Amino acid sequence: MSICDCVDGDLLVIKAIFFLYFAGNACIHPYISVYMKQLGLLPSQIGVIKSGGDLMSVILKPVIGSIADKTGRPKMVAVLTVTLASALHFSMLFFPAVPVSTAASQATVQQRHLAEPVKSDTQSWFSLTFWLFFWIIFISHGAQWSSVSQVEAATYQIIKKNQRGEFGRQRVFGSVGYAIFALLSGVAMDTFTEQTSPAESPGNKTSPDIPGNKSDYSVAFYMFLSFMVLSVTCLLFLKDWSTTRPATGYMKAMGKLLSQLHLIIVLFVVLLVGACDGAGETYLFLHLKNLGASQTVLGSYLFVKNVSEVPFYVISGWIIRKLGHATAIGFSFIPLGVRFLLYSFVSDPWWIVGVDTINGYHAVTWAAATSYASISAGDDLQAFAQGLVATTFYGLGHSLGNLVGGPVFQRYGAVVFFRSFTVSCLVGFLLYFLLYRCFAKKDDPTVRHPDIGEDNETKSPLVPAVDVAESESLRPGAFLRGGSVTNRAGEDIGFLRLIKPQQD
Repeated sequence: MSICDCVDGDLLVIKAIFFLYFAGNACIHPYISVYMKQLGLLPSQIGVIKSGGDLMSVILKPVIGSIADKTGRPKMVAVLTVTLASALHFSMLFFPAVPVSTAASQATVQQRHLAEPVKSDTQSWFSLTFWLFFWIIFISHGAQWSSVSQVEAATYQIIKKNQRGEFGRQRVFGSVGYAIFALLSGVAMDTFTEQTSPAESPGNKTSPDIPGNKSDYSVAFYMFLSFMVLSVTCLLFLKDWSTTRPATGYMKAMGKLLSQLHLIIVLFVVLLVGACDGAGETYLFLHLKNLGASQTVLGSYLFVKNVSEVPFYVISGWIIRKLGHATAIGFSFIPLGVRFLLYSFVSDPWWIVGVDTINGYHAVTWAAATSYASISAGDDLQAFAQGLVATTFYGLGHSLGNLVGGPVFQRYGAVVFFRSFTVSCLVGFLLYFLLYRCFAKKDDPTVRHPDIGEDNETKSPLVPAVDVAESESLRPGAFLRGGSVTNRAGEDIGFLRLIKPQQD
């Protein structure tokens, strides 16, 4: 990355937003499942709660993205959604626990892995704790992550406008922030946790996994709130990134985008990867807690998992140009399946830290998927396109993974759970490449086809592989594609725009 790119004002603010926003979410978001479990909820109930939030985000994310595109004021929409969602998430700190007797009976059921629930467990489904979590996450989850899609759309628009920079090199700061503060928040919670004997531990504070260990989540919630305030402040300093006036013919353009079969097939793989990711994210921590993991172990796992993404975000543009968008997306099943298989053999919580060093490829998956959507959509649909990818991955995908995974985890245990998702990754990998080759390859907008006089190779909308020698040999009357012009050494020597030659 050049020095000029590093000091670009707009991109510098984008980097700060990604860092602060993901640092704040790292403090509490990955720990929500174990927080709910500590308050007395069962894995199946946690799955329902998180699925409810994910399903609501299916509606909220594209709606909020559409409002941002339609009104032409995406920055104001992003500020309002982050503010509202952060306030609702912070309120979870004050939720009460399930009554002691019910929580104790739930812990017994979970430890024994009974196939049929005990009658006393039905009380918790109607408890105040369950419904508070359900409705707050149902309302706030989609709004919380829709703002990320808007910032990602802003990143693509700013890069196109400034004609320099790569998405991965901006988004990497989010992974850095998430990695650092996921670890620090875990250490902070262990530092402020009181150690008591099982006989002294109150029901509303004691984890059913580690008697006498009262995990204090308040420090993580306050860290979350602080970072959200800072991220909103940076959003206010960011220039409005809307490049068009309020859209006209918006519904027609949206319908045209959603009718593209190649995009639907790519979203299908995003859905499957999201389902596996959501199931792993929710139930891996519950499994580690059953093995006696401390908050520091969980934080260390998150640190390694996100640090592994950093180099992949930096080189994601190069990988995508070499493999192609479609192939880069499809290969995401391989490291994901290997991770699930290794999870099933873990008996010591610290082993999980080493396993997730292979998580880094997720950065390439996300960069390829968001770039594919950006190429497929016009400038007036950028926020909607990014919201569509995020909705498919986090909304439909995570909700599907949580709904399917909850009963499997509770009924059959962690080993069967993880190995079943390993098989799912293999099936998804084969199915995607079959569908893509049969139905999507010929219409893929990221591929140059021989019928338009170009080599069948992947191009990037931001840094296309256009060579000076090639441009000199173009025949009169040819249409030229937009993008950077490079010489044989790969040096950027100018910018080529879409031109229709005038007739003499």
